[in-house]
Amino acid sequence: MKKEEIIRRCYGGMKERHGVETIILFHVGDSFEAYFDDAETITRITEVPRFKMTAAGIPAIRISDAALEECRNRLLDAGCKVCVSEVRGVSGRHILKINETNTETGR
Repeated sequence: MKKEEIIRRCYGGMKERHGVETIILFHVGDSFEAYFDDAETITRITEVPRFKMTAAGIPAIRISDAALEECRNRLLDAGCKVCVSEVRGVSGRHILKINETNTETGR
């Protein structure tokens, strides 16, 4: 399966599970990524630069592990719901299995 398909599947599944208003941050390697509308919202609120991921041009942002707490707090202060999901295998690449942590509930 292509990376674009994996991103779309994981993103869509998490949006169905947590609601379209929830920003989903995926743990990938040593950073966190957000895609599509979530990337645009994060850029608007935190000024983290957006880029196009993959040949399909998926809008994305990348936040370092060290910057996650500050970014998440700014999103929560702006009234956003945030869910942090683990999406990485041994290689740090996207995988389909998602172990999620919802920062709003602490679970």
